Amino acid sequence: MKTYKKILAGLFVFLFICAVGIFLDNKKLMKEFPVIQGTYTCDELPFASMVFDLEDNYTFYYYNYDETDKGTYSKGSDNEHFIVSSKFHNTKILYDRKKRTFTITIDGESYLFKQISRVPTIINEAREKTRD
Repeated sequence: MKTYKKILAGLFVFLFICAVGIFLDNKKLMKEFPVIQGTYTCDELPFASMVFDLEDNYTFYYYNYDETDKGTYSKGSDNEHFIVSSKFHNTKILYDRKKRTFTITIDGESYLFKQISRVPTIINEAREKTRD
């Protein structure tokens, strides 16, 4: 009976160590991932969001109040990415991986977008609230 308990305890310790290792490895991989992805918003444009979906063939979405745009994006050199869409014609963005932010020029003005989620998510709450 004691041997059975030791084996069971050893198995639990092994599984726990494996789970922690997988979690830490995944966290490190996501932190160091060089291609922009996820959902980003801007404080100066409260109804604007940009979504970068790596798994959907590098698809890019832009939402701002009643304006939408869809296109693709690609990685340039170290911190550069390029957006190609009807609104953003090969527009360069400078991505800061540590802060998870990027700057972009929209209609002649420069804006800072911050990552709110690593998951590409479409945010409709602001639009729905303004319609009431």
